[in-house]
Amino acid sequence: MNYDTYGEVINGSETYRGIAEELGENAVIVGWTDGNGTHFDILFTLAPLAYGTFQGGIHPRRDLFVSIMRVGSFAFEVNEADTHPGYYAEKLGRAGFFGSAADPLAALINGVREQLYGRTH
Repeated sequence: MNYDTYGEVINGSETYRGIAEELGENAVIVGWTDGNGTHFDILFTLAPLAYGTFQGGIHPRRDLFVSIMRVGSFAFEVNEADTHPGYYAEKLGRAGFFGSAADPLAALINGVREQLYGRTH
């Protein structure tokens, strides 16, 4: 993982790779910062045990589940890694909620998805 001087996870190739490598065997939770004062505790889950039917386009076997504690959660296909920050903001909370953190958050999720796609295809 990449860390700042306070021990919080920050964006970087080691972060994206580290999260992706652990997924599948483990869910991964990180205390992440955008470097500008925003902190989120983010849980990443891949291929959870799934029972029943699902709605809203969620596919438990092919999606990366992203949950931001105390904010929101959604599932995103692994085979894309260029999702717009506004889409994440819409799906994970309220559009505009993330403010200046929207771009760094999108870079984090896209970076993990890119690593997962490269590993699985």
